[in-house]
Amino acid sequence: MFQFTGVDSLNEYQRKVTHVYGNEAEQMRFKWIYLILLSALAIRLYYIFGNSFPPLAEDAMFYSKMAKQFLETGILGYNSTEPNSFVTPGFPLVLSAVYGLFGTAQLGFQLTQVAFSVLTIWVVYRIAQKYLSETFSLISAACMAIYPGFIYSNGLLLTEVTFTLLLASFLLLLLEGLQRGRSSILIAAGVLLGFSVLVRPTPAILVLPLVLYFAIQLPSKKLVFRALFYVGFSSFIVVLPWWIRNSLLFGEPVLFTTSGNNPLLWGVHPYSIGWENTFYSIYLMDTTELERNALWGDRAKEMFLSQLHQAGFIKWFLIGKLNAFWRIPWVENGEIAHMFGKWRNPLHLLFVAGGWLGLMASVWRKHAIAWLALVIVIYTIMHQIMLPIPRYAYPIMPYMIIFFCYGMSQLYDAVNKGVTKENRHAL
Repeated sequence: MFQFTGVDSLNEYQRKVTHVYGNEAEQMRFKWIYLILLSALAIRLYYIFGNSFPPLAEDAMFYSKMAKQFLETGILGYNSTEPNSFVTPGFPLVLSAVYGLFGTAQLGFQLTQVAFSVLTIWVVYRIAQKYLSETFSLISAACMAIYPGFIYSNGLLLTEVTFTLLLASFLLLLLEGLQRGRSSILIAAGVLLGFSVLVRPTPAILVLPLVLYFAIQLPSKKLVFRALFYVGFSSFIVVLPWWIRNSLLFGEPVLFTTSGNNPLLWGVHPYSIGWENTFYSIYLMDTTELERNALWGDRAKEMFLSQLHQAGFIKWFLIGKLNAFWRIPWVENGEIAHMFGKWRNPLHLLFVAGGWLGLMASVWRKHAIAWLALVIVIYTIMHQIMLPIPRYAYPIMPYMIIFFCYGMSQLYDAVNKGVTKENRHAL
């Protein structure tokens, strides 16, 4: 059985921190994180100011129009002057807030995302610190600092950078809340969960597996129920206005969006061939949003069942989707994604292959870090069912990097152990 190795009280936590950072040598090591964060900031600023970005297109253009429209009229409508629920409101509201503060030029939001990206590195470093030595925690931060996908994404007006920060922050505060048993931290975790769901609904699917995992692993069932209450209630309060708005708009509940079946429809087209024709044949119909979403779902189910007997479809569904999801990093625009271009694919494959090996080793060894495997595995399965493109693997790459560093730490320990044995025999 896995063992949860979190601290049980604030005092114990403080003693551990004092133990780690109590001497001058350890304090010097601690300062390395600031150097890594400053380097990450410099790399991202160099990338933003060193490129001329093309005009916005597709999703980015529609998000930008939606944010501007909200500032002018208060209407949340994706690619429409009428209110709709085609996408969740979190990202357009963040974008509109930045537009309101800094103007509507791309640069203002790009620099905001640079700040989000650097902050994400620190958050993931804090998660890594709980399970890895300081050296390997710093290595995980350094890997994130130079991972090309985490650099390129700052130039794009898309959800990934914002969502990745919110998801990582939720996971960190959830862990802190469970370790320290403080209601305020669990409430903050729930607020972040609610905001992350409003940016992209996928975290809602992660909640139940995480609850079940901690219910099994934690000795205090009371703490699990407290966490479930505080996190659930605070996230509910955050999402509630969206549910009320949708109920008033449509006359019936809409949990997240009226386009939820679109990824399902896309996912039943092997290698995405013919997807656009199927999508637009329904999208252009004279139907309501809810009817259109139902038609997408019906068509996805029909196509799935009709292809189940085809060996090519089964191969795509079981192997092709995994390959499409993990094989290459997310690169939205190859013309401007040149920084570390030669490293891009090899570095990605190294982190992914090493991350999966580290993940499997953590499960095999029943290490406490294995709870993060749930995030990666559930997310991967979810996109095996829906749409498997590298863009949707982006938010869980930080945890792949943590598992890559965990695997390296295990290898390092094994080598050191072998060297020690050899030295003993030599004596």
